[in-house]
Amino acid sequence: MQNEIKTEFRGAGMNAKTIVLVAALLLAVFLIPFFSAQNFSPSADEITHLPSGYSYWKTGEIILNPQHPPLVKLLSSFPLLFLNLKFDKNDPNLTGPSRNEWQFGHNFLFTNDADKLLLLGRIAPILISVLLGLYIFKWASELFSHKAGILSLFLYAFMPNIIAHAQFVATDLAVAAFSFIALYYLWKLFKTGNKKFIVYTGISLGLALGSKFSGALLVPITAFLLLVYMWKGEGNNVFKIKKFLKYLVLIGVIGFLMLYIIYLFPHNPDFYLKGLRSIYADIAGNFYYYLNGNFSKDGWWYYFIFAFLIKTPIPALIAFALAIFAYRKYKLAGFEKQLIFLPVIVFLLVTSFKAHDIGVRYILPIYPFLILYAGGLTELNLNLNRKVVLILAAGLGVWYVFSAIRIYPDYLAYFNEFVGGPANGYKYLDDSNVEWGQDLKRLRAYQIQHPETKVLFSWRKSDLDYYGVENDLFSSGIKKRWLLNPSGRYAVNTHFLIRSRLEGSMTPDKYVDWLGLYRPVDRIGYSFFIYEF
Repeated sequence: MQNEIKTEFRGAGMNAKTIVLVAALLLAVFLIPFFSAQNFSPSADEITHLPSGYSYWKTGEIILNPQHPPLVKLLSSFPLLFLNLKFDKNDPNLTGPSRNEWQFGHNFLFTNDADKLLLLGRIAPILISVLLGLYIFKWASELFSHKAGILSLFLYAFMPNIIAHAQFVATDLAVAAFSFIALYYLWKLFKTGNKKFIVYTGISLGLALGSKFSGALLVPITAFLLLVYMWKGEGNNVFKIKKFLKYLVLIGVIGFLMLYIIYLFPHNPDFYLKGLRSIYADIAGNFYYYLNGNFSKDGWWYYFIFAFLIKTPIPALIAFALAIFAYRKYKLAGFEKQLIFLPVIVFLLVTSFKAHDIGVRYILPIYPFLILYAGGLTELNLNLNRKVVLILAAGLGVWYVFSAIRIYPDYLAYFNEFVGGPANGYKYLDDSNVEWGQDLKRLRAYQIQHPETKVLFSWRKSDLDYYGVENDLFSSGIKKRWLLNPSGRYAVNTHFLIRSRLEGSMTPDKYVDWLGLYRPVDRIGYSFFIYEF
């Protein structure tokens, strides 16, 4: 497959200008999250993902964090194997009957150089992001033209949601990348009939399954697309069914073998299903979801549609809308449009009714396909004045890039102008849509300037002491006292403030809603509001 990739990308008929543009955009795809990531302490999920991956290498077993497949954890932790790290194989949190992945992760990260480990660990998802960008350009170029490829890559390179999740050791971008690559190779199979693409499709499918459990949606998508394509082919129905089953089995077997390798050759035959059954383990039964100032135990079917509309830059939304409205003008075969839009529809629908309403990252797989399709706008003849089109396109492009630059490094907290930008994001969404507990470095820098600042921080698995953060009130058990009679300067975690609204709505103690009662005097990124009394 490696040689195939090299061959595919070599000799594509690109001129020097195109090569320079593509190289510059891919460099941006790498550098923006790379430098952005260095501002942050561990996000909530990284506290278990990176240490769990290291434990897999050291023990040869997938023990911790079974609710997420191991691929990203293995790739991110691989560079750590070349360091002399403190690692206790006998830690009861790793091997004991009541093992605790969070405590193990805490112990591992903060008894070593956590920032160094994170910097090395975050390189893998950034490189996966670059790989995805490369395939977006490649598919758009082959589907439309090099101009379309450049437009698609441009939209991808400065997409805040992509950058946000490329800079952390998390599973969301990886499943988006390998799902996209798998369907690209399925398209190549349909276009060329070359059976080598069966192998590449199967490998990519296995990588998607090994990245995140939502990658399992790729199985019925692939089967359906394969069936539809075969049914339109030559031969009688029996021949078509046999060919369909043959291809499906081959892709499935290769995908399973890839997954078996990713899981480090497990002895238990239901290794994947076991993890799949624990997918909701991270969310407690009494967890309340948050949307537009309201809380719900059941969530909302339209949550991800709403999140998509307010967390995607408006220029990108315009491009997506124009491309969709121009559906009939696109000179694509029916199966090509199905290949692009079926995963978008399936991921969006299934996620809307089955996923946790805690982050736009759950629908990250739809972005590459929409970006790919939007690239085709360069090939449409809309019978409009060329100068007007170029001026409008340039204006939207500048707006788009400015949106990405202005929010640096706080890409998690990006919200578009429909809701007043990132400063108002907390009014609409919570959790990884706004912040993920990753801002302890900047909190400490603020405390150095304002040493009297007291801290209220809700992501308790992080280590404030490691970063030198002082005056942590949350752990002192004096919640009621400071809420009733606050005095001094407070740095209050955004997640904590939003969740305090829930407490206020469920009890007579309305005073806990600081967001509603008081006006902050300052903020640290979009993670902490600063109050002074």
